[in-house]
Amino acid sequence: MSEPASTLDSADREALGLKVGAGGLVALLAGLVLGSKLLRVAGLGAALVGGGLYAREKLVERGEKISAAEASIHSELDDLDPVARAQVIKGLAEPDS
Repeated sequence: MSEPASTLDSADREALGLKVGAGGLVALLAGLVLGSKLLRVAGLGAALVGGGLYAREKLVERGEKISAAEASIHSELDDLDPVARAQVIKGLAEPDS
């Protein structure tokens, strides 16, 4: 099975989530104004899906930042001698005074 010809990057997925959510809110408001239960339900569903897409993308982005920071810290610690490494780890473990 091959991958799709075009894939969305992070910014495009964020924008898609925001657009779906905003469209859902507009449909929800239109349903309230027009008195349409179907439009309100569809709008609420789209707003929830859009919010979920946006939140998921933000969590993925956060995870990538954490992984990059962790790799960088491990790399820096590996360059230290054992005593210096222990001092740095101790300093990081202590709460700020």
